[in-house]
Formats: sequence, C-alpha cells, structure tokens
Amino acid sequence: MRKLAVLLLILCLANVRTIAQSEDDNILITHKDVTYEYTTDKNGQIVIKEKYIAEYEASRMASHIDVYEMYNNESSIDRVKVKGIKGVMPQYKLYSSNNIFYSDAKICYFRLNMNEKGKTAQVEFEKSYNNPRYFTIIPLAESQFVKSKTVRVVVPAWMKVELVDYNFKNNVTKEILTNQKDQSKTYVYTLNDQNAMVSEAFSQGPTFIYPHILVLNKQADIKGVKTTYFETLADQYAWYQHIISDMNNDKDIIANKAKEITKDCANDLEKIKSIYAWVQSNIRYVAFEDGIAGFKPDDAQEVLRKKYGDCKGMANLTQALLEAEGFDARLTWLGTNHIAYDYSTPNLSVDNHMICTLFYEGKMYYLDPTYEYMPLGEYPQSIQGRQVMIQNKDQFILDRVPVASPQANTDSLHCKFTIKDNQLNGEVSRYFMGEAKERILSLIHATPKDKVSEALKNFAERGNVQDKAANLKLGGETPKTHATSLCYLLENKSGIQQLDKELYIGMDLTQDFSSQLIDLKKRKNDLLFPYRYRMVREIELIIPAEYSLTHTPENLLIDRENYLFISSYTRKGNILTYRSEVMIKDPLLKKSTFKQWNDDINLLKKSYAEQIVLLTN
Repeated sequence: MRKLAVLLLILCLANVRTIAQSEDDNILITHKDVTYEYTTDKNGQIVIKEKYIAEYEASRMASHIDVYEMYNNESSIDRVKVKGIKGVMPQYKLYSSNNIFYSDAKICYFRLNMNEKGKTAQVEFEKSYNNPRYFTIIPLAESQFVKSKTVRVVVPAWMKVELVDYNFKNNVTKEILTNQKDQSKTYVYTLNDQNAMVSEAFSQGPTFIYPHILVLNKQADIKGVKTTYFETLADQYAWYQHIISDMNNDKDIIANKAKEITKDCANDLEKIKSIYAWVQSNIRYVAFEDGIAGFKPDDAQEVLRKKYGDCKGMANLTQALLEAEGFDARLTWLGTNHIAYDYSTPNLSVDNHMICTLFYEGKMYYLDPTYEYMPLGEYPQSIQGRQVMIQNKDQFILDRVPVASPQANTDSLHCKFTIKDNQLNGEVSRYFMGEAKERILSLIHATPKDKVSEALKNFAERGNVQDKAANLKLGGETPKTHATSLCYLLENKSGIQQLDKELYIGMDLTQDFSSQLIDLKKRKNDLLFPYRYRMVREIELIIPAEYSLTHTPENLLIDRENYLFISSYTRKGNILTYRSEVMIKDPLLKKSTFKQWNDDINLLKKSYAEQIVLLTN
C-alpha cells in the first residue's frame, strides 16, 4: 500500500541524471521561489495553494530539460506559464509505471529547449491540494543543481500544523515569522548550493537522503468549527479503521475456501502454513494507487475471484481465511525500509504497506504474502525492524518486526571433488534460505518453463564453457520449506591447470562479492545491500595418492562492523578442505567506509585467485 504522497515524492526524484554542480551538470536552477498557503475555497473547504517560479540556465552549452509536475485525484494543476522560450505547450497525461497496476497519478510536462550557452527560462506553476491529509511532504532538493531556493509555508492561526525537518545540512536555514495582525505564521526555508538528486542502485529511499519537510496536519478551527486530521496517531488509526469498515468480506465464500485449503491438515499449525502458502502461491501481487482506494483493501472474495491483489487485498484475504478457521489474525500497517519515518509522526507518508499479524500460542507472526517464498516466521529485509500498527478494535498495538541474523539468509554450497584426467569431478549440494531462497525461486519462476533446465545448468556452470553440470535436481520450491536445494554433478576443467609435474587448482567455485568494488569517484550516497547476506562455501578435495600437496594459500580473516570475509584451508589425511564465508552483518554501508571496503574486496579477490599446488610424486 504505497501511499500517494510517498509516490509523488518518489516520482519527483525519478529520472535524475546528475548530481552537484560538476562537469556532468549543464542546466541548473539559479533560483526557485515556492509558496504553500493554507486557505479555503468557495465551499469553505480547506485547501493548500502552491505557487512557484523557477529560473533555469544552460550554464555551459545548448541542451534541453524536461520539466514536470505530478498531480492526482486529490490535487490539481491550476496554471502553467513559461517565459523565455516560445512555443512551449504543456501536456497533461495519466502517469504510468511498470511497477504499479493502476494509479490515479497524472503528469503535466513539457520540454525546455535551451538552444545556446547562457540561455535562461522561467517556469511558473500553480497547484492546489484539496485535502490536507494528502499534503504530506515538501521536497527541497531538485533534479538539478540549485544555486538558491526559498520555500515559504503560510499557516493561518486557525490551522494547527507541525513541520518536521529531515536531512537538513548547513546549507539550509529556517525562520519563523509571525504576523502580529492575524497571528498567521510563515515558515521560511532558504536553500543554497544544493546538489541535484541522483538515482543510484542499492541506495536507501530518498527520504533518508535528501532535505525535505514532513507536514503534520493536525487540526483546523475556523470560527468554532473544528476539523481534526491527524493530531495524534489515534486519529490516523481511526481514519484507517473508518476506511476498512467499508469492506464487505463474504464470510461464506471465504469459509468454504479456507476449508478447501486446509482439508488435509492434521493440526492448527499446518492449517496456518497452508493458508499462508496458498495466498502466496495463488494470488499475484500488483500495486494499486487511487486516492481513497489506495488505502482501502479489496474485499477478500474479490481478490479470490480476480486472483490478484495489492498488498492490502492480499493481507485482507490472508486475514479473512485465517479468521474463518478460528485464528486471531489482524490487518497491520507499516512503512517498509524504503521510507525514513515511523508512527511518532502521524501522517499518510509514514506507512506504505499492509500485512497480516497472526496471534498464535502467545506469539505474533507477521505474514507478508507479497513475498511468494518466505515461510511462516521469516520476514523479508524490507520489513525487518520496522514499526507496525496492528489492528486492535478501537485501539491499536505498536510493535516491531524482528530483525533476522545473516544466518537466516544462508546460501551454502558443499562439494567433494576427485581428480581424474586433469579434471575435477564432484557432487555439489547448494542450499538457499530466507532472502537467498526468495531470490533464487523468484528468478526461476520468472523464467519460461521450457528454459528453466537450461537456466539452472548455466547457473551451476557459472558461464564457464569448460565446465559441465548434469543431473540437476531442484527441491524445496514451496513457500512452506525453509530451504531450497539445488544438487548436481559437476565436471570442472576451468579450475585446474597442469604445468609439467604440477597441478594448480583454484578451490573457490563462486568467488562471491569479488566484483563488488565501489567507484569512489562516481558513487554519491551510502550503499544499501538488499539484505544481510551469508554465503558459505565448503570444497573438499581428495588428493590422489600419486600427488603431494606442496602449497596452500594463506588463510584470510577480515572482520569489520558491517561485514566478515573468511577463507581457510585445512588438511585431514588425504582430504584438503577449503572453506570460505562472506557475511554482510549490516546491509547499510556508509560512504565513509567505502575505501576500507574496496581495500578488503581487493584482499578477498587476491585470496580467491590463489591456488593450491599438487606435485606428482
């Protein structure tokens, strides 16, 4: 349930090409002046009027820029004007995204052709927000470098608003001015030399990175008529409860489906697992954004009928099926790790997702059926550690999703090699748990069925044309299993070389993270790995009687706050065992640690490149 306000912010951050006033920059914003003012329309409804004037300049060469403004069913574009460039015609269209099945998002856009160095243009926009609940975020950074920007928020005495600053640095100043005549307040934010926003892979969400203001609209009191928005979290919960009260789940249809799913279950725990797995496997996840409908779950029988749903619809169906079998299951709101907020700041942008919480035998289980292959009791990285608001009749329960250790996401490989005809022959067993399981099965099931065997073979051979994998067997492919297995026979020629009487053998088959060097010149933001990794490799080599082991590489141990790299060699009789482990203990790698990371990755690569040496007796 990605809330509309968050969607709009993300859309504002999209299509970003450059950061900072660097050689990559050309068109920049020399000044932007923005005013947000709370007022009333002709019907007495509270609206927020936004007006801005932005001045653009082609600082080094001729180029063009696409200017756009997002709106939706709760807002409107009232006026657009362009000065300095003739013939500009704004276009108004529905905004479409591959990630969203349906959305009420619309876009007003046009192109500024800056046909020479020093060319300038001025853009004016006027926009209305028709409901203070949906006016949630004021972004300060832009898609271009900003020399200066002023943002004013005019709040009349009858409106109670709190403005919360995020990611402010010393280039942002704030001033509050009070009009002594009418007691209105004007919040003035001044921004100078603000780097452009940049889209980078493996980054935190934009609300963790860029300066912005979270708008907490609490209450309006106009001539004694009070309107409460979200003065407290209880108000926000009550608003959610009001929306979901319009649901009309058909209990008979749901009860019949629940009985069908659980008819072969021997006990309650099997029933729970079966219901959860059924929704994961049979309901396709789609994103849906449309005003109030972006907050209201589909009725459970409608999700059943359509065989697809957004997170709200899937959570509602899971909850209804469990309840039909007599379990205590409740709808639950939360914000994923893509957003920086929790429920200490009541606002529609603090959560963007819905799951189901099961109370069973004194424990709480968080069920997120949008992840197809996570079993009961395991949680994806996106919701681990996140605060949740659990339905509890007229009240609510605040809790946090447990944080799993890297061991929960173990990807382990074991192989026992023999040597024959200058070739390594072995039986490989590989197991995937947690996020590693989710990832491998998602890739497999996204592959056309007639291509799966070929894809698995390529995966096992890692693109080495000299190696051959055979007899591949995949097991544990269902959501209920804690691990997925891939077993196969491997003929490995790429890892062994003969030079005169010596054999040189590389023991590591996968060389995990060896390509994860960070470009220190280009990378601008902290790096966020998808989850807490743990990759274990154990390779046994049976040393033939006619060979002597003359060299083994040195062991490696790198143990940092965020990660752990280990490789070791041990010999017992005629068996040499190589063991390596790569562990990401904390997925957020700060920019200040990038150089150390690169140094350690280079040591890891060097360790991978080392070979053992066998000499013919």
